[in-house]
Amino acid sequence: MRRFAILALLAFVAGGSQALSAPSRAGTPQATFGATADAYVSSAARRKNFGRARSLRVSPRPVMRTYLRFQVHGLAAPIARATLRIHSKTSGRGFQVRMTGGSWAERRLTFRSAPRPGRVVGSAGRLRRNWVTADVTRGVSGNGTFNFVLTGRRATLTSREGGRRPQLIIETEAAAETLIAAGDIASCSSTGDEQTATLVDTIPGTVAALGDLVYEDGTAQEFAQCYQPSWGRFKARTKPATGNHEYQTGNANGYFGYWGAAAGSPTQGWYSYDLGAWHVLVLNSNCSFVGGCQAGSAQEAWLRADLASHQNRCTLAYWHHPRFSTGFVTGTSSVGALFQALYDANADLVLASHAHNYQRWAPLNPAGAVDRARGMREFVVGTGGRDFHSVVPPAAGQEAANADTFGVLRLTLKGTSYDWQFMPVAGRTFTDSGSQACH
Repeated sequence: MRRFAILALLAFVAGGSQALSAPSRAGTPQATFGATADAYVSSAARRKNFGRARSLRVSPRPVMRTYLRFQVHGLAAPIARATLRIHSKTSGRGFQVRMTGGSWAERRLTFRSAPRPGRVVGSAGRLRRNWVTADVTRGVSGNGTFNFVLTGRRATLTSREGGRRPQLIIETEAAAETLIAAGDIASCSSTGDEQTATLVDTIPGTVAALGDLVYEDGTAQEFAQCYQPSWGRFKARTKPATGNHEYQTGNANGYFGYWGAAAGSPTQGWYSYDLGAWHVLVLNSNCSFVGGCQAGSAQEAWLRADLASHQNRCTLAYWHHPRFSTGFVTGTSSVGALFQALYDANADLVLASHAHNYQRWAPLNPAGAVDRARGMREFVVGTGGRDFHSVVPPAAGQEAANADTFGVLRLTLKGTSYDWQFMPVAGRTFTDSGSQACH
Protein backbone atom coordinates (compact mmCIF):
# COMPACT_ATOMS: atom_id res chain seq x y z
CA MET A 1 0.00 0.00 0.00
CA ARG A 2 1.28 3.44 -0.82
CA ARG A 3 1.84 5.35 2.41
CA PHE A 4 0.92 8.88 3.42
CA ALA A 5 4.06 10.97 3.66
CA ILE A 6 4.71 12.59 7.04
CA LEU A 7 6.66 15.84 7.03
CA ALA A 8 9.37 16.15 9.61
CA LEU A 9 9.33 19.94 9.77
CA LEU A 10 6.85 21.00 12.48
CA ALA A 11 6.17 24.39 14.00
CA PHE A 12 3.88 25.60 16.76
CA VAL A 13 2.07 28.82 17.48
CA ALA A 14 1.94 30.14 21.02
CA GLY A 15 0.08 27.95 23.47
CA GLY A 16 0.44 24.74 21.46
CA SER A 17 -2.43 25.47 19.11
CA GLN A 18 -2.55 24.75 15.39
CA ALA A 19 0.54 24.72 13.17
CA LEU A 20 -0.12 24.23 9.47
CA SER A 21 2.51 22.59 7.31
CA ALA A 22 2.79 22.35 3.55
CA PRO A 23 0.99 19.48 1.82
CA SER A 24 2.76 16.15 2.09
CA ARG A 25 4.46 14.65 -0.94
CA ALA A 26 1.35 12.52 -1.44
CA GLY A 27 -0.71 15.67 -1.93
CA THR A 28 -2.36 15.29 1.48
CA PRO A 29 -2.77 18.55 3.48
CA GLN A 30 -1.42 18.24 7.02
CA ALA A 31 -1.80 20.15 10.28
CA THR A 32 -0.05 19.62 13.63
CA PHE A 33 -1.50 20.44 17.05
CA GLY A 34 0.44 20.56 20.30
CA ALA A 35 -1.07 19.20 23.51
CA THR A 36 -2.92 21.92 25.41
CA ALA A 37 -2.81 19.90 28.63
CA ASP A 38 -0.93 16.82 29.86
CA ALA A 39 -0.39 15.12 33.21
CA TYR A 40 -0.02 11.68 34.71
CA VAL A 41 -1.61 10.06 37.75
CA SER A 42 -0.33 7.33 40.07
CA SER A 43 -2.11 4.84 42.32
CA ALA A 44 0.85 5.18 44.70
CA ALA A 45 -0.06 8.84 45.29
CA ARG A 46 -3.82 8.97 44.79
CA ARG A 47 -4.29 12.58 45.88
CA LYS A 48 -1.17 14.06 44.28
CA ASN A 49 -1.17 16.16 41.12
CA PHE A 50 1.73 15.78 38.64
CA GLY A 51 0.60 18.51 36.23
CA ARG A 52 3.89 20.41 36.48
CA ALA A 53 6.10 17.36 35.98
CA ARG A 54 8.56 17.35 33.10
CA SER A 55 7.83 13.66 32.49
CA LEU A 56 4.73 11.59 31.81
CA ARG A 57 4.51 8.00 33.03
CA VAL A 58 2.71 4.78 32.16
CA SER A 59 2.97 1.70 34.37
CA PRO A 60 0.89 -1.32 35.43
CA ARG A 61 2.26 -1.41 39.04
CA PRO A 62 1.81 1.00 40.59
CA VAL A 63 -0.87 2.01 38.10
CA MET A 64 0.24 5.14 36.25
CA ARG A 65 -1.68 6.70 33.40
CA THR A 66 -0.91 9.69 31.19
CA TYR A 67 -3.67 12.10 30.16
CA LEU A 68 -3.40 14.26 27.03
CA ARG A 69 -5.70 16.91 25.59
CA PHE A 70 -5.67 18.35 22.07
CA GLN A 71 -7.81 21.09 20.57
CA VAL A 72 -8.27 20.54 16.83
CA HIS A 73 -9.61 23.42 14.76
CA GLY A 74 -9.44 24.91 11.30
CA LEU A 75 -9.94 21.64 9.39
CA ALA A 76 -11.98 22.08 6.23
CA ALA A 77 -11.83 18.53 4.82
CA PRO A 78 -12.41 14.99 6.12
CA ILE A 79 -9.61 13.40 8.13
CA ALA A 80 -7.50 10.84 6.32
CA ARG A 81 -5.23 9.99 9.26
CA ALA A 82 -4.55 11.16 12.82
CA THR A 83 -1.20 10.32 14.45
CA LEU A 84 -0.19 10.83 18.07
CA ARG A 85 3.51 11.71 18.32
CA ILE A 86 5.18 11.74 21.73
CA HIS A 87 8.79 11.66 22.90
CA SER A 88 10.01 8.66 24.90
CA LYS A 89 12.80 9.28 27.42
CA THR A 90 13.63 5.60 27.87
CA SER A 91 13.21 2.25 26.22
CA GLY A 92 9.98 0.50 27.13
CA ARG A 93 7.31 -1.97 26.19
CA GLY A 94 4.81 0.47 24.71
CA PHE A 95 1.34 1.64 25.64
CA GLN A 96 -2.28 1.72 24.52
CA VAL A 97 -4.08 4.93 23.58
CA ARG A 98 -7.64 5.17 24.87
CA MET A 99 -10.32 7.81 24.71
CA THR A 100 -11.36 9.39 27.98
CA GLY A 101 -13.61 12.11 29.33
CA GLY A 102 -12.77 15.79 29.42
CA SER A 103 -13.60 16.51 33.06
CA TRP A 104 -10.00 17.08 34.18
CA ALA A 105 -7.62 20.00 34.52
CA GLU A 106 -3.86 19.72 34.19
CA ARG A 107 -3.06 21.28 37.58
CA ARG A 108 -5.84 19.51 39.52
CA LEU A 109 -5.85 16.00 38.06
CA THR A 110 -5.22 13.17 40.56
CA PHE A 111 -5.64 9.40 40.50
CA ARG A 112 -8.82 9.76 42.55
CA SER A 113 -10.39 12.40 40.27
CA ALA A 114 -9.19 11.08 36.90
CA PRO A 115 -11.83 10.04 34.35
CA ARG A 116 -11.92 6.35 33.52
CA PRO A 117 -10.11 5.02 30.43
CA GLY A 118 -12.43 4.28 27.51
CA ARG A 119 -12.13 2.41 24.23
CA VAL A 120 -8.74 1.69 22.67
CA VAL A 121 -8.07 3.80 19.55
CA GLY A 122 -4.36 3.10 19.00
CA SER A 123 -1.16 1.69 20.41
CA ALA A 124 2.61 2.07 20.33
CA GLY A 125 4.91 -0.96 20.38
CA ARG A 126 8.34 -1.29 21.91
CA LEU A 127 9.81 2.13 22.70
CA ARG A 128 13.26 3.62 22.21
CA ARG A 129 14.65 6.95 23.33
CA ASN A 130 13.11 8.92 20.51
CA TRP A 131 9.83 10.15 19.14
CA VAL A 132 7.21 7.40 18.90
CA THR A 133 3.90 7.40 17.04
CA ALA A 134 0.49 5.76 17.33
CA ASP A 135 -2.27 5.85 14.73
CA VAL A 136 -5.32 7.30 16.52
CA THR A 137 -7.52 7.94 13.48
CA ARG A 138 -10.36 6.00 15.11
CA GLY A 139 -10.49 8.55 17.90
CA VAL A 140 -10.44 11.83 15.96
CA SER A 141 -13.53 12.80 14.00
CA GLY A 142 -12.79 16.39 12.97
CA ASN A 143 -12.65 19.75 14.69
CA GLY A 144 -13.10 19.63 18.47
CA THR A 145 -11.41 18.74 21.75
CA PHE A 146 -9.99 15.23 22.13
CA ASN A 147 -8.86 13.64 25.39
CA PHE A 148 -6.63 10.56 25.42
CA VAL A 149 -5.26 8.43 28.22
CA LEU A 150 -2.18 6.23 27.80
CA THR A 151 -2.31 2.93 29.66
CA GLY A 152 -0.53 -0.40 29.74
CA ARG A 153 3.12 -1.26 30.14
CA ARG A 154 6.01 0.84 31.39
CA ALA A 155 6.93 4.10 29.64
CA THR A 156 8.55 7.41 30.59
CA LEU A 157 7.61 10.18 28.20
CA THR A 158 8.32 13.90 27.86
CA SER A 159 5.59 16.33 28.89
CA ARG A 160 4.98 19.73 27.34
CA GLU A 161 6.72 21.23 30.40
CA GLY A 162 9.73 19.07 29.50
CA GLY A 163 10.27 20.95 26.22
CA ARG A 164 9.07 18.32 23.75
CA ARG A 165 5.36 18.83 23.53
CA PRO A 166 3.19 15.82 22.57
CA GLN A 167 1.74 16.32 19.10
CA LEU A 168 -1.36 15.32 17.20
CA ILE A 169 -0.68 15.26 13.44
CA ILE A 170 -3.79 15.44 11.27
CA GLU A 171 -3.76 14.59 7.57
CA THR A 172 -6.89 15.63 5.70
CA GLU A 173 -8.15 14.45 2.37
CA ALA A 174 -7.25 16.69 -0.53
CA ALA A 175 -10.20 18.37 -2.21
CA ALA A 176 -11.85 16.13 -4.78
CA GLU A 177 -10.88 16.78 -8.40
CA THR A 178 -12.79 15.99 -11.58
CA LEU A 179 -11.21 14.27 -14.60
CA ILE A 180 -13.27 14.08 -17.81
CA ALA A 181 -12.08 11.36 -20.20
CA ALA A 182 -12.79 10.32 -23.78
CA GLY A 183 -10.92 9.55 -26.96
CA ASP A 184 -11.65 8.99 -30.67
CA ILE A 185 -13.20 12.40 -30.89
CA ALA A 186 -13.39 14.82 -33.79
CA SER A 187 -14.01 14.64 -37.51
CA CYS A 188 -15.23 17.17 -40.01
CA SER A 189 -17.48 14.44 -41.44
CA SER A 190 -19.38 13.74 -38.21
CA THR A 191 -21.21 15.71 -35.52
CA GLY A 192 -20.53 13.43 -32.55
CA ASP A 193 -17.72 15.64 -31.27
CA GLU A 194 -20.04 18.65 -31.18
CA GLN A 195 -22.46 16.61 -29.06
CA THR A 196 -19.81 15.50 -26.58
CA ALA A 197 -18.32 19.01 -26.46
CA THR A 198 -21.72 20.38 -25.45
CA LEU A 199 -21.68 17.83 -22.63
CA VAL A 200 -18.16 18.76 -21.51
CA ASP A 201 -19.24 22.42 -21.43
CA THR A 202 -21.33 21.54 -18.37
CA ILE A 203 -18.56 19.75 -16.42
CA PRO A 204 -15.79 21.73 -14.74
CA GLY A 205 -12.51 19.87 -14.40
CA THR A 206 -9.45 18.55 -16.21
CA VAL A 207 -9.95 16.91 -19.60
CA ALA A 208 -8.06 13.69 -20.41
CA ALA A 209 -8.09 13.40 -24.21
CA LEU A 210 -7.27 9.73 -24.87
CA GLY A 211 -5.86 9.86 -28.41
CA ASP A 212 -7.19 9.83 -31.97
CA LEU A 213 -8.30 13.34 -31.26
CA VAL A 214 -9.01 14.29 -34.86
CA TYR A 215 -9.57 12.23 -38.02
CA GLU A 216 -8.34 11.10 -40.37
CA ASP A 217 -4.66 11.88 -40.00
CA GLY A 218 -4.19 14.39 -37.19
CA THR A 219 -2.87 17.05 -39.52
CA ALA A 220 -2.44 20.65 -38.47
CA GLN A 221 -5.32 21.58 -40.79
CA GLU A 222 -7.60 18.95 -39.23
CA PHE A 223 -6.78 20.15 -35.73
CA ALA A 224 -7.59 23.72 -36.78
CA GLN A 225 -10.76 22.98 -38.75
CA CYS A 226 -12.22 19.87 -37.11
CA TYR A 227 -10.97 19.69 -33.49
CA GLN A 228 -10.62 23.36 -32.55
CA PRO A 229 -14.29 24.32 -33.18
CA SER A 230 -15.57 21.70 -30.71
CA TRP A 231 -13.14 20.27 -28.16
CA GLY A 232 -10.61 23.01 -28.86
CA ARG A 233 -12.45 25.26 -26.45
CA PHE A 234 -11.17 23.01 -23.62
CA LYS A 235 -7.56 23.22 -24.77
CA ALA A 236 -6.37 25.14 -21.70
CA ARG A 237 -7.66 22.44 -19.34
CA THR A 238 -6.78 19.40 -21.47
CA LYS A 239 -3.99 16.88 -20.78
CA PRO A 240 -3.71 14.97 -24.09
CA ALA A 241 -2.45 11.52 -25.06
CA THR A 242 -1.56 10.67 -28.65
CA GLY A 243 -3.30 8.01 -30.75
CA ASN A 244 -2.40 6.07 -33.85
CA HIS A 245 -4.19 8.44 -36.23
CA GLU A 246 -1.96 11.28 -35.07
CA TYR A 247 1.05 9.27 -36.26
CA GLN A 248 -0.37 9.10 -39.78
CA THR A 249 1.16 12.55 -40.20
CA GLY A 250 4.94 12.18 -39.89
CA ASN A 251 5.90 11.74 -36.25
CA ALA A 252 2.57 13.12 -35.04
CA ASN A 253 3.73 16.57 -36.15
CA GLY A 254 0.21 17.97 -36.27
CA TYR A 255 -0.52 16.75 -32.74
CA PHE A 256 2.67 18.07 -31.15
CA GLY A 257 2.41 21.30 -33.08
CA TYR A 258 -1.12 21.90 -31.83
CA TRP A 259 -0.49 21.03 -28.17
CA GLY A 260 3.06 22.27 -27.76
CA ALA A 261 4.69 21.63 -24.37
CA ALA A 262 1.40 20.34 -22.92
CA ALA A 263 1.91 17.05 -24.82
CA GLY A 264 5.45 16.36 -23.57
CA SER A 265 8.55 15.99 -25.69
CA PRO A 266 7.74 15.30 -29.39
CA THR A 267 10.19 12.40 -29.34
CA GLN A 268 8.41 10.80 -26.37
CA GLY A 269 4.82 11.92 -25.77
CA TRP A 270 4.78 10.80 -22.13
CA TYR A 271 4.61 12.94 -18.98
CA SER A 272 2.94 13.03 -15.57
CA TYR A 273 1.13 15.46 -13.31
CA ASP A 274 -0.65 15.60 -9.96
CA LEU A 275 -4.38 16.20 -9.69
CA GLY A 276 -5.45 16.73 -6.09
CA ALA A 277 -4.20 13.76 -4.09
CA TRP A 278 -3.74 11.66 -7.25
CA HIS A 279 -0.69 11.12 -9.42
CA VAL A 280 -1.55 10.86 -13.11
CA LEU A 281 0.69 9.43 -15.83
CA VAL A 282 0.12 9.99 -19.55
CA LEU A 283 1.86 7.37 -21.71
CA ASN A 284 2.41 6.81 -25.42
CA SER A 285 1.07 3.47 -26.63
CA ASN A 286 2.31 4.02 -30.21
CA CYS A 287 5.26 1.91 -29.20
CA SER A 288 7.03 1.50 -32.54
CA PHE A 289 7.40 5.29 -32.85
CA VAL A 290 9.08 5.79 -29.46
CA GLY A 291 11.57 2.92 -29.19
CA GLY A 292 9.11 0.31 -27.91
CA CYS A 293 7.15 -0.17 -24.70
CA GLN A 294 8.82 -3.38 -23.53
CA ALA A 295 10.55 -3.87 -20.19
CA GLY A 296 13.76 -1.84 -20.22
CA SER A 297 12.58 0.54 -22.93
CA ALA A 298 13.04 4.25 -22.35
CA GLN A 299 9.35 4.75 -21.64
CA GLU A 300 9.05 1.78 -19.27
CA ALA A 301 12.17 2.85 -17.38
CA TRP A 302 10.86 6.40 -17.07
CA LEU A 303 7.52 5.06 -15.86
CA ARG A 304 9.06 2.98 -13.08
CA ALA A 305 11.27 5.87 -11.98
CA ASP A 306 8.34 8.29 -11.95
CA LEU A 307 6.21 5.89 -9.91
CA ALA A 308 9.04 5.39 -7.41
CA SER A 309 9.41 9.14 -6.92
CA HIS A 310 5.70 9.79 -6.28
CA GLN A 311 4.30 8.14 -3.16
CA ASN A 312 0.67 9.10 -3.72
CA ARG A 313 -1.78 6.56 -2.40
CA CYS A 314 -3.93 6.89 -5.55
CA THR A 315 -2.50 6.63 -9.07
CA LEU A 316 -3.96 6.42 -12.56
CA ALA A 317 -2.51 6.26 -16.04
CA TYR A 318 -3.95 6.74 -19.50
CA TRP A 319 -2.91 6.11 -23.08
CA HIS A 320 -4.61 5.27 -26.35
CA HIS A 321 -4.52 1.51 -26.98
CA PRO A 322 -6.37 -0.61 -24.37
CA ARG A 323 -4.57 -3.49 -22.70
CA PHE A 324 -7.88 -5.38 -22.52
CA SER A 325 -10.77 -5.04 -24.95
CA THR A 326 -13.38 -7.14 -26.73
CA GLY A 327 -15.24 -6.85 -30.01
CA PHE A 328 -13.90 -5.13 -33.10
CA VAL A 329 -10.78 -3.99 -31.20
CA THR A 330 -9.09 -6.55 -28.99
CA GLY A 331 -6.47 -6.05 -26.30
CA THR A 332 -3.01 -4.64 -27.11
CA SER A 333 -0.20 -6.85 -25.81
CA SER A 334 2.55 -4.34 -26.62
CA VAL A 335 1.54 -2.19 -23.63
CA GLY A 336 1.79 -5.16 -21.27
CA ALA A 337 5.06 -4.03 -19.68
CA LEU A 338 3.56 -0.62 -18.93
CA PHE A 339 0.57 -2.29 -17.29
CA GLN A 340 2.96 -4.51 -15.32
CA ALA A 341 4.97 -1.54 -14.02
CA LEU A 342 1.81 0.18 -12.85
CA TYR A 343 0.56 -2.99 -11.20
CA ASP A 344 3.90 -3.42 -9.42
CA ALA A 345 3.47 0.08 -7.99
CA ASN A 346 -0.11 -0.58 -6.79
CA ALA A 347 -1.69 1.86 -9.25
CA ASP A 348 -5.47 1.96 -9.35
CA LEU A 349 -6.81 2.94 -12.78
CA VAL A 350 -6.00 2.76 -16.48
CA LEU A 351 -7.92 4.71 -19.12
CA ALA A 352 -7.75 4.06 -22.87
CA SER A 353 -9.78 4.43 -26.06
CA HIS A 354 -9.00 3.16 -29.63
CA ALA A 355 -12.08 0.89 -29.45
CA HIS A 356 -14.99 3.18 -30.33
CA ASN A 357 -17.19 2.07 -27.47
CA TYR A 358 -17.37 2.07 -23.69
CA GLN A 359 -16.04 -0.77 -21.53
CA ARG A 360 -15.54 -1.08 -17.79
CA TRP A 361 -13.38 -3.90 -16.52
CA ALA A 362 -13.03 -5.37 -13.06
CA PRO A 363 -9.67 -4.82 -11.34
CA LEU A 364 -7.27 -7.04 -13.29
CA ASN A 365 -3.72 -8.27 -12.89
CA PRO A 366 -1.29 -8.08 -15.84
CA ALA A 367 -2.41 -11.51 -17.06
CA GLY A 368 -6.02 -10.34 -17.30
CA ALA A 369 -7.31 -12.27 -14.28
CA VAL A 370 -9.66 -10.56 -11.84
CA ASP A 371 -7.66 -9.36 -8.82
CA ARG A 372 -9.84 -7.52 -6.30
CA ALA A 373 -6.93 -6.94 -3.89
CA ARG A 374 -4.30 -5.33 -6.16
CA GLY A 375 -5.69 -5.28 -9.68
CA MET A 376 -6.19 -2.15 -11.78
CA ARG A 377 -9.56 -1.23 -13.21
CA GLU A 378 -9.48 -0.33 -16.90
CA PHE A 379 -11.99 1.91 -18.63
CA VAL A 380 -12.14 2.05 -22.43
CA VAL A 381 -13.76 5.35 -23.41
CA GLY A 382 -13.61 5.61 -27.20
CA THR A 383 -16.92 7.49 -27.17
CA GLY A 384 -15.75 11.00 -28.00
CA GLY A 385 -17.82 11.28 -31.18
CA ARG A 386 -16.19 9.61 -34.21
CA ASP A 387 -18.32 6.45 -34.70
CA PHE A 388 -18.89 3.05 -33.06
CA HIS A 389 -17.19 -0.35 -32.92
CA SER A 390 -18.87 -3.55 -31.78
CA VAL A 391 -18.10 -4.78 -28.26
CA VAL A 392 -19.22 -8.41 -28.43
CA PRO A 393 -18.72 -11.07 -27.34
CA PRO A 394 -18.20 -10.18 -23.65
CA ALA A 395 -15.20 -11.56 -21.79
CA ALA A 396 -14.48 -12.62 -18.23
CA GLY A 397 -13.75 -9.55 -16.14
CA GLN A 398 -15.73 -7.14 -18.32
CA GLU A 399 -18.37 -5.57 -16.08
CA ALA A 400 -20.11 -3.11 -18.41
CA ALA A 401 -20.12 -2.33 -22.13
CA ASN A 402 -21.97 -0.17 -24.64
CA ALA A 403 -21.47 0.44 -28.37
CA ASP A 404 -24.15 2.95 -29.36
CA THR A 405 -23.73 5.98 -27.08
CA PHE A 406 -21.37 8.93 -27.34
CA GLY A 407 -20.37 10.43 -24.02
CA VAL A 408 -17.57 10.99 -21.52
CA LEU A 409 -16.34 9.33 -18.37
CA ARG A 410 -16.45 11.62 -15.35
CA LEU A 411 -14.07 10.60 -12.57
CA THR A 412 -14.28 12.23 -9.15
CA LEU A 413 -10.84 11.74 -7.64
CA LYS A 414 -10.90 11.89 -3.85
CA GLY A 415 -8.14 11.54 -1.28
CA THR A 416 -8.44 7.79 -0.86
CA SER A 417 -11.05 6.72 -3.43
CA TYR A 418 -12.77 7.57 -6.69
CA ASP A 419 -16.25 7.68 -8.20
CA TRP A 420 -16.97 7.06 -11.86
CA GLN A 421 -19.93 8.04 -14.03
CA PHE A 422 -20.35 7.56 -17.75
CA MET A 423 -22.33 10.58 -18.95
CA PRO A 424 -24.19 10.21 -22.27
CA VAL A 425 -24.88 12.97 -24.78
CA ALA A 426 -28.33 14.51 -24.92
CA GLY A 427 -31.00 12.10 -26.08
CA ARG A 428 -29.20 8.92 -24.99
CA THR A 429 -29.90 6.97 -21.80
CA PHE A 430 -27.01 4.56 -21.22
CA THR A 431 -24.98 5.32 -18.13
CA ASP A 432 -22.68 3.51 -15.72
CA SER A 433 -21.50 4.57 -12.28
CA GLY A 434 -19.81 3.34 -9.12
CA SER A 435 -17.16 3.97 -6.49
CA GLN A 436 -14.00 2.26 -5.27
CA ALA A 437 -11.28 2.82 -2.70
CA CYS A 438 -7.67 3.19 -3.75
CA HIS A 439 -5.23 0.44 -2.84
